[in-house]
Amino acid sequence: MPHIRPSPSTGWRRWLAALATRRFTLTPLGRDIVLILIAKAILLTLIWLAFFREPIAPGMSMEPQRVESRLLTPSPAVEPASAHR
Repeated sequence: MPHIRPSPSTGWRRWLAALATRRFTLTPLGRDIVLILIAKAILLTLIWLAFFREPIAPGMSMEPQRVESRLLTPSPAVEPASAHR
């Protein structure tokens, strides 16, 4: 696809009009990629709506400070279980 640049004499309006009336054709590979991306976007939206939009139980929320303290504190060292019991 050739790159079209507006010339100073024609101005931006003519260039945009020419660009809008130009017919864009896709190769079969480009068409397939666009269709797959659209299908993925629709599928991800449906998954988000089904599972992640809001919590299932009303009392399922936690205070942010509690979550932060649980995630940021180091866990105690766990001794490996001995194979010779």
